[in-house]
Amino acid sequence: MKTQSHKRLPWVGRLLLAAGVGAGAIGCIGLPKPSGASPRHFVLTPLAAESAPVGASTGGRAVGVGFVKIPSYLFNDSITVRQGTNEVTYLESALWAERLDSGLQRVLAANLGILLSTSQMRLSAWRPEEVSAEIYVTIEQFDVDSRGRGSLVAWWRVLAPGGESILSSNQFRAALEGSQPASDPDGATATMSALAVSLSRELAQAVTAASAGGSQR
Repeated sequence: MKTQSHKRLPWVGRLLLAAGVGAGAIGCIGLPKPSGASPRHFVLTPLAAESAPVGASTGGRAVGVGFVKIPSYLFNDSITVRQGTNEVTYLESALWAERLDSGLQRVLAANLGILLSTSQMRLSAWRPEEVSAEIYVTIEQFDVDSRGRGSLVAWWRVLAPGGESILSSNQFRAALEGSQPASDPDGATATMSALAVSLSRELAQAVTAASAGGSQR
């Protein structure tokens, strides 16, 4: 019995070794391949604090900025690049550090606070007596093309507190030539931030006009 057991050991060892190698190979197949450089994360940036205000006071009350609606193609985590009228691609190595609708809402509120000389801003929820006006924005297009040229198309409304009436509404449409191609995400986000500033200025002018009209009544 000892002799037979001794003869089988090499065969059993080879079987176990083969099984271990096979399992290792299967494990290697299932492992993701090591990627290259880690993706970078970006945010939209607001106006510089020293930017000149548009003018009118809001009477000490805040301006409310509601949720910004964006089209589904902009919910991708990556920065969007428009390749043509009907085609977009995404910069997989350049990711938004926050949802684009949230980032745009944040930047619009920050810009309006500077342009209207008020530190009282409200996002998403407020009581009617807290605000002098309510702003709602719906985005149709917000991206850059392969050359870095940015486009922003949006519909906006300025409402009386509580949404009782529309004080002003319009379509905003702007394009801006970028200094860098879209493959440079620093340039792309700078261009998109500048477009957000242009929209903010139009919104601030609408709030100013609505405030002046209300004071006259």
